[in-house]
Amino acid sequence: MAGLHGTQSYAGSTWTARLRIDPALLEREAEQAQLKQAMAEIGEGQPAVVVVTGRPGFGHNALLRWAGRLAEKRSVRVLRATGSLTERDLRNGAVIQLLSQLGPEAEGPLRVLRGPPEPDGLPGLRELLHTVRRRPTLVTVEDAQWLDPDSRRWLQALVRRLSAGVPLALLVGRTGVDRHGPDWLAGTSAAGRLTRHLLVPGLSPRAVATLAGTIFGAPCDEAFADAAAEASYGSPAILHAALHGLADAGQRPTAADVPQLRTVMTSIIGDRCARALRGLTDESIAVLRALAVAGDLLDFTRICHLAGVRTAHESRLRSALQTAGFTLPDGPFERIHLPVARARVLEDTPIAERAGLYARAARLVYRSGAADEDVARLLLHAPPIGEPWAVQTLYGSFGAAARRSEFARAATWLNRALEEPQRPEQRARIGLDLAGAEAVAAPVASDRRLAAVVKSPGDGETWSHLRVRALDMGLARGDDSWGRCVAAEALETAQGRERDDLIALYWYAVRCRPEVRDVPAPGVPALPEHPLAPAQAGIRAGQLATLGQQRERAAELARRALEAGSSVPVMPRLVAVRALWFTDAAAEAEGHLDALVAELRRGHSRAPLARALVLSADLHLRGGRVDAAHRAMDAAERALPAVAWHPYAAPHLMAVRCVVAMESGRHDEARALTAAPTPPDTETSIHWPLLLFIRARVAADEGRWAEAVELFKESGRWLVRRQWPNPAVLPWRSLAALACLRLGDRKQARRLIHEELTLARRWGAPSAVSLAELCARALDSPGTAASTTVPIGPNHLAHAWALADLTTEEATKGDRMTAARLLTELSDHRVTRTSSRLAARVRSLADRLEPTADPEVSTLDREWAVLSPAERQTAELACGGLGNRQIAEQLSVSRRTVELRLSSTYKKLRIASREELRSRYRLMEGT
Repeated sequence: MAGLHGTQSYAGSTWTARLRIDPALLEREAEQAQLKQAMAEIGEGQPAVVVVTGRPGFGHNALLRWAGRLAEKRSVRVLRATGSLTERDLRNGAVIQLLSQLGPEAEGPLRVLRGPPEPDGLPGLRELLHTVRRRPTLVTVEDAQWLDPDSRRWLQALVRRLSAGVPLALLVGRTGVDRHGPDWLAGTSAAGRLTRHLLVPGLSPRAVATLAGTIFGAPCDEAFADAAAEASYGSPAILHAALHGLADAGQRPTAADVPQLRTVMTSIIGDRCARALRGLTDESIAVLRALAVAGDLLDFTRICHLAGVRTAHESRLRSALQTAGFTLPDGPFERIHLPVARARVLEDTPIAERAGLYARAARLVYRSGAADEDVARLLLHAPPIGEPWAVQTLYGSFGAAARRSEFARAATWLNRALEEPQRPEQRARIGLDLAGAEAVAAPVASDRRLAAVVKSPGDGETWSHLRVRALDMGLARGDDSWGRCVAAEALETAQGRERDDLIALYWYAVRCRPEVRDVPAPGVPALPEHPLAPAQAGIRAGQLATLGQQRERAAELARRALEAGSSVPVMPRLVAVRALWFTDAAAEAEGHLDALVAELRRGHSRAPLARALVLSADLHLRGGRVDAAHRAMDAAERALPAVAWHPYAAPHLMAVRCVVAMESGRHDEARALTAAPTPPDTETSIHWPLLLFIRARVAADEGRWAEAVELFKESGRWLVRRQWPNPAVLPWRSLAALACLRLGDRKQARRLIHEELTLARRWGAPSAVSLAELCARALDSPGTAASTTVPIGPNHLAHAWALADLTTEEATKGDRMTAARLLTELSDHRVTRTSSRLAARVRSLADRLEPTADPEVSTLDREWAVLSPAERQTAELACGGLGNRQIAEQLSVSRRTVELRLSSTYKKLRIASREELRSRYRLMEGT
């Protein structure tokens, strides 16, 4: 074998094996059997024709050489001819090669063949057939794809003359993928009767492992063999070259060497493609370049039109490209089957020609009705088209990518759309959508783009809306300092409705910054006490809610902002939703929020959607709907991943995620979230006190009462500094007071509870008042509610936890009867069935109070009694750990019956899973 070098490091036996093995003959047992059969037939005086077809480098010619050696061993004469790219225009080239091996009998025909052409002559054919009758003969023709027309005609005539008693076998090897070629043989009547067609496949990973083990002298990893087979497409020639190159470089056939293997094979395939390109005609190269650009989108006829080829016959071009190994047929399409080949063809195309080809292809593909993204991929490499459809197509592609959350790709489409000529308003609108996608993929670039839109000149309602929307989107990502500066600058020239909205957004940014006083920047008016503009009404409602004053007025202003709908920027509406919820109009607030989320889902503003979803999760948690909160948080992070949130907004995301984890019983996750390092500047965020509050709750859960008290108080100090005393926003005083009780500091606890009661009553929302009164009962404070049943409003989770803490306090003081009565009241709460953490507390209290708890009054018992006897029996077996099939066998019913009974049980108990059923059953047993 030629080309072996650098083998000194291998043992003698390995060297011998490396010389002995022929990679082109690996896994060719079936083909070799067919060729042996042909040899046997000519030994019996019968003719045969075998066409061996394969892709370049698959070893079809090697099979012909193997057959020639086999024939010579059997004393069969072998005549060999080879087609050549450089000699494809030489008349009778293959015939001359064959006759030159006949000896003196062919001298006359050879002189004729080398002379002037004869119209219908077939010199040498009669002489060859005459000698064949005396001596069986094998004729092999390698690389038949390069034969000249006269040689093909001569061989076709030879096949027509084959009949019984003519001991001649013709073996034709050719490059291609169609086993029923070559076409010049297909029309021969004898061909159908005599011809066998063999299509040589690529090598399997098993054969690759054998070859690699021989070349490297070491066992081959399965992963290496799989990767080698895939990267080489099973080509023995490519495998032989690549594996020898790696072996000579000292590599080994292991999984760790797969990256080097892929690199080497890519280089080899690229070099082979470059050599093959040099053998193509100009027309074939033009068509190949068009295929590289749009071969997967246009049929071959249109590809030829794209290439500017109109005179050449399509079938000839297809055959030339398949023969060179570049393409595979696919109905009316022709595919370049190697990505490396496609890349090499495009690299070989001059830049200007390539750009023009992409532009022409984009027009053709667009007119054919292809999908937007298919056209957009072409436009990405084309110069500006200057036609409206180009922008529309790129924008449609952006929308599709955004819906799949492929934000980097979405940004790519819009960046390309901005290269097209268009009106300034349209360019600004595209810039906004691009900023929305960049908020995920490139947040800093998004902020810069939004600032440019806010500062852009332009008159009219459209420009006003764009500037306000840009500022609103930037604030949604959380950079309030950026928003305050940009808003103040934009207000210098703003008029009318735009000015009103910018003022609202400026004050939204100000209220989020603890280091900024409520004094406007120069040129910025103060927020009116009684604003008429809806956006300003939403911000003012938020101010009143945090101050804990004028609840009815706050609700009225919040409704004014929310009822104005999409004409109001998103952030003031979110502030209004939160304010309205704090007034105990929870259902109304959540209805407006759901409508806002639906509106944002239809657009492409990821940051505002994420902020709305986090607020939705927050309100779901307060209402005790833990599963809904979990789903909202997942959706929020899909809309805007955590890494894309600005440090000023990140604490809100972290805090709500932590509460969801806590209430779902995932304490380790909650602890990890609170202990995780926060981004720089997070401590100056409006949401920082919420994160401190949640850290305090985690500390309290783990019995670290002193740490919990300090964290609750630090959270409160931040809120007091901002003059946000309303306990409906964050009931830090009551929880700090309960922690103080655990430490025995009743004086401080009483002071904190008294402040909470005073502030809650001043705000007047029933939920805030009832929660403060319930917490106060732990101290037996004067003036607290005597009844155990108090109006709780929408804040179900906080109320249930306050009741659980009160139950724990009564049990600690030894009043077991009161504690048992409170536990029964706690069990009536829906939240005990949605919060795993609260359910665990109830079970713990039930175990503690078991001697005095009255099972007759247990809500869980009453609900369990609603089940039919069959449903209870099935549920008890399920709670015992049996699967549906085992339950069916034990009860002698079908699995479908078991499924129906459990479905009915879930519906009656208002649960959704077997895990919840087990929790309810354990809780029922405990109480």
